[in-house]
Amino acid sequence: MISVTGNQMKAIDNYCIEKLGIPGIVLMENAALKVVKNIDLDEFTSFTIVCGVGNNGGDGLAVARHLYVLGKEVKVFLIGNIGKGSRDFDINYKILKNIGLDLVHINSQEDLKTLNHSLKSTGMTIDALFGTGLSRKVEGLYKDVITSINANSNYILSIDIPSGMHSDTGEVLGVSVKANKTVTMQLMKKGLINNSQYTGQVIVEAIGMPKVAIDSILNIK
Repeated sequence: MISVTGNQMKAIDNYCIEKLGIPGIVLMENAALKVVKNIDLDEFTSFTIVCGVGNNGGDGLAVARHLYVLGKEVKVFLIGNIGKGSRDFDINYKILKNIGLDLVHINSQEDLKTLNHSLKSTGMTIDALFGTGLSRKVEGLYKDVITSINANSNYILSIDIPSGMHSDTGEVLGVSVKANKTVTMQLMKKGLINNSQYTGQVIVEAIGMPKVAIDSILNIK
């Protein structure tokens, strides 16, 4: 199985978007559908989805939409500066606002109490805080949110990589989500191999990235 670093995955992603013309929002939608595919919708009917404002958070918002359309109970929590969200995050954020889905922005300890209650009362937590680009230590309110997810969730699914884990080494950057399942996109990340204690079951799902993009970046002939 091919495994890649965070920078390699970013380069493959950029190749698909910039060289091949595949819109990022299409890859995000594909990723969301593959996450939903890996949820037992008979067993899990209620969800707390915790999102950052990057593309990993955008994946989480798209998952929230699909679960909502399927008639599931969905609660969405956001952390970070909404005004600085990625372009594809913004698209999915606006869709959820238009649908009328309640979005809670975590800004305080009081918001954390609301999050704690939601985590305890729903069947699955979906972690969409940080993707493979994280390299700094997790601190402040982000650390509190991850600690809360670990302490209060009944079952955790992480999108692409558990938030707080270094995608290359598997190192815990201060604190990391401890997932029951990780659905990672297109290729295995090296860090997921190195730290199975935090990943739970790892599923690799293709999201429509052509072989030419992967081969070009990894110099596969």
